[in-house]
Amino acid sequence: MAKLFGDFRGIARVAGIGTALRWLACVAATLPSALKTRNLLAADRLMGTGPFRVRHAIGNALLTGESAFSGLREIWVRDVYAGGGFLRVPDHGTVVDLGANMGNFSAQALAANPTARLIAIEPSAPLGAKWAATMAVNGFQDRAQLCRAFIGIFTDKQRRDFENDPAYGGVPTINEDEFLRRYAIDHIDFLKCDIEGSEFFMTERGSRLLDITDRVAIELHDFGGDPQQFLDTLKAKGFADLQVDWYGRECIARAARTATLRMAA
Repeated sequence: MAKLFGDFRGIARVAGIGTALRWLACVAATLPSALKTRNLLAADRLMGTGPFRVRHAIGNALLTGESAFSGLREIWVRDVYAGGGFLRVPDHGTVVDLGANMGNFSAQALAANPTARLIAIEPSAPLGAKWAATMAVNGFQDRAQLCRAFIGIFTDKQRRDFENDPAYGGVPTINEDEFLRRYAIDHIDFLKCDIEGSEFFMTERGSRLLDITDRVAIELHDFGGDPQQFLDTLKAKGFADLQVDWYGRECIARAARTATLRMAA
């Protein structure tokens, strides 16, 4: 109940009291489903496809498409990646969004600084199309590029997705070196990662992604590796400012260097 009313207050803050009240009515209408599934996704779906105008301390955007409201709650209301002013993008900075989904975080990052550029990876064709629509409705398409590819370690989840879900049909894999070379990335100001257990490739010998990154916000899934080991790797690589939200044995971590690599250079 506390989370429900926390979301209600947050929705009122970022999307307006009218939108918050409409969502609360959707929660009431879908209450049997919520009690059965123990989540509010049915209420989110009942809100429709938007567009939803969101206002945040870091910037404003429009969110559109099926499931857009779930992303609004997670990313813009609960601030899982930007919480406490963590999302900071310097002028002409580079943001990398691994597991971009339909673009809710990409929109947040690009709204944070009108001079930033963003490169996203999303292997799902339907989600990639939704990402493109989100960029277009906000006029961000000139500052954002999408790489439809898979990056990282294959877990059982990825194998099932690639074997059984047509959304991933024909998607190529891309290794880290090729990705950095293709998009001319030599420094990352902000790295966001939610790739469902595949993220542990960044702790392998030879990976440079964390080495060239100033700030990282990442979801760590224990079916892909050891989250605590990943956190230890962040500390070993110079990320001193570490914030961790645990959900059982999994977590969302936000980590920053005390001095950015640009300043050090």
